[in-house]
Amino acid sequence: MTTHSNSRTTALGILALALLSPNAEAENRPRVLEEVVVTAQKSQQSLQDVPISISALSGDFMQDNAIGDLVAVSAYVPNVRVEFTSPSSPQVFIRGFGTNSFNPSFEPAVGLVQDEVFYGRPSYFSESMYDLARVEVLRGPQGTLFGKNTIAGVFNVSSQTVPAEEGSEGELSYRDEEYGEQRLEAGVGYRFSPSLGLRLSAMKWQRDGRLENTKLERKEDDRDQDALRAKLNWQPSDRSELEFIAQQSVTRVNFWPRQLMKLDDDTRDYLQNFDPEIEDDPFNFQTSFNEDGKLYQRSDSLAMRGSYDFGEVAGLSRLDTTAVIGLSWLDVEQRQDLDVSPADLLTLDEVDDYRQQTFEWRFSGAADSLFGLGGNVEFIGGLYYFQSDFRIIADIIAGQDIASYVLTKDAQQLLSGSSNVPGNPLAGTLAAILPQLTNLLQETDYYRFDYRQDTAATALFGQVSWDISEKWVLTPGLRLNRETKKSTPTGQGVCSNPLLPCITATLTGGQDYAPGEIERTETQLSPKLTLSYFLNDDISFFTSLSRGFKSGGVNAISFTGEQLEFEPEEAQSFELGLRSRWLENSLQLNITAYRMDFDDLQVLAFNGLLFDVTNAAAAFSEGIESEIQWLTPYTPLSINASLGYLRARYKEYENGPAPISDGIGAKQDLSGKRLAFAPELTATISPTLEYQLGSLLLRASMNIQHQGEHYTDTDLDDNTRIPDTTTVAANLTLRSDEQGWALTVGGKNLSDERSLNQVIDTAMFPGTYNPSQNPGRSVFASMSYQW
Repeated sequence: MTTHSNSRTTALGILALALLSPNAEAENRPRVLEEVVVTAQKSQQSLQDVPISISALSGDFMQDNAIGDLVAVSAYVPNVRVEFTSPSSPQVFIRGFGTNSFNPSFEPAVGLVQDEVFYGRPSYFSESMYDLARVEVLRGPQGTLFGKNTIAGVFNVSSQTVPAEEGSEGELSYRDEEYGEQRLEAGVGYRFSPSLGLRLSAMKWQRDGRLENTKLERKEDDRDQDALRAKLNWQPSDRSELEFIAQQSVTRVNFWPRQLMKLDDDTRDYLQNFDPEIEDDPFNFQTSFNEDGKLYQRSDSLAMRGSYDFGEVAGLSRLDTTAVIGLSWLDVEQRQDLDVSPADLLTLDEVDDYRQQTFEWRFSGAADSLFGLGGNVEFIGGLYYFQSDFRIIADIIAGQDIASYVLTKDAQQLLSGSSNVPGNPLAGTLAAILPQLTNLLQETDYYRFDYRQDTAATALFGQVSWDISEKWVLTPGLRLNRETKKSTPTGQGVCSNPLLPCITATLTGGQDYAPGEIERTETQLSPKLTLSYFLNDDISFFTSLSRGFKSGGVNAISFTGEQLEFEPEEAQSFELGLRSRWLENSLQLNITAYRMDFDDLQVLAFNGLLFDVTNAAAAFSEGIESEIQWLTPYTPLSINASLGYLRARYKEYENGPAPISDGIGAKQDLSGKRLAFAPELTATISPTLEYQLGSLLLRASMNIQHQGEHYTDTDLDDNTRIPDTTTVAANLTLRSDEQGWALTVGGKNLSDERSLNQVIDTAMFPGTYNPSQNPGRSVFASMSYQW
């Protein structure tokens, strides 16, 4: 880890410069916090009135702080962790529970909803966020209103709307950052008439790779993303509205950004024959592997939302209906060096094809009382349908250096399943003289996974909010969900010489299996009960009980065809929260304490090469989430801060996976132990200074982010432990509100903290690990224009 004190000095200097500027005397006038409107309960509400643990980031905040994806968003949200070293397999965790999608049949525990459409594959999380109004993060089970696979929470994303008034509005922005990173974003809206409007958005984001591959002499993780969105808004009458959305996202990556760590002498001696520069420093942005890997991901989505306001109907003061239809297609093609080494051993070639269609029809309304009892009643209810088709074909292909590899100690460990093997002191020498023999033995040799899954789910849902009195509000809700999943898993070793065993199948222990179609039907109830107390207009308390579930399924990448099915997981959550504003509406403090209990928790276990899905017995998470917004007595200064504490443990998990050093497939008792991806402490503090300089606004801000130590693998191998990390970012903006332009300079990770975001076991070399590194320091400049 390296630090640079001059970087910290620079960050502090930005603030000091603005503070000491003699021409920047701000007017001393009372300030009040603006109301934040969210749609967390499928209707527009003030964030302070929503009785759940929620955080919201505005599109302007994201633009000002160079936030372009959900990884960057998560850094500002307590008890949330998002990482996607692989765009096709993002990892999203809330309160220690979530989605580690290394197994394609492992469905998300955190839902993604964009413009009221639920997206059912984890890959959608890695698409760029652009031209947004806000991102809401809802923590805890959200099954009542959002349905299945939201057991840990929901990211609710809203893009910018079509202009409400006739004429045009829009924003153009360009950002240039170190390492060849450039981002161009545009959003332009035009309302032709009171009834018809259009908004077009586009984004192009590219960056050079930071990871030097000494074998291929190229940069890894060179990434390009292109995205387009069109919104058409039509209001045929004062009571009706139709909105059509079409969008596309395309991602291309040099694949993949993994390194080697903890090479033992035998492995190092062997690999030096293929790259003399082989090394295992996980913090130097250097790697070595032979496969020219790549990833291509494309999604195309269509959505239509229609609404009609009936007005006053049958004693209701308001009644309206909304229908949302969504279609989406997702294609992923990837080729990667599975062993992450300069030897040509195993390559993964994978193609994913996914299609989904959704339909939601809901009614919402309000009445003055509940049959003459109490006060105002608001309700929402409806039906939901979800259907998806998913197919993955994944080939694990034997490379040309397998013949030399089978002589190594690593091969003995992998084939025997034991870490205590004699090894071969001549393995390195023989590797240097043995020719590439694979093609001589098997011209074609690979192990193929071919997995198909068809999912159909229907649901009925409803929620009522009833003012029992002027101060008490009761909110019960219920969702009945029925899902049928038809899966067809197959595994097969394929090779061209029938007289010899297939090399890949032998090495991986792969068996041929084809059990046919496996059908699973699950019916689940997701209830919710919330009680709120409004002490006054500024302070309220709430307590809630809720239950959620994530559906079971079938392993997509099993080598043996055994124990293919895994069961659904269920969660119960209890929350106690405070929503408050103080000091004449200049200080906002929101706190939520929670406890979540999971049964049949779904986890991934390393099988020596890939990951199997299994069920742990039980786990829990408890903690606190707090957020503060403060317009300080010193008028130019405002402070935003967040703090998250969580304690996540297995209650029972007697047959949990053990570190690979204990042997392949070894077990350990993880009862009472920590969950992976669950840092006990996350915190941010963001002071901002704003000064009016004539017609210009000068804004200086700093963001300090802290993430506590945590593990990144279920087996809690100490080599996968990530220490505490604190990073500092800062930016300085000069803006003309009259003319609409803004110029910004800033930096991320200014102290150049070298840290890892994940460490996993590597394939083919037991006891060696694949780390992925967080970005180092970078500086950027951006310009934007609004009208």
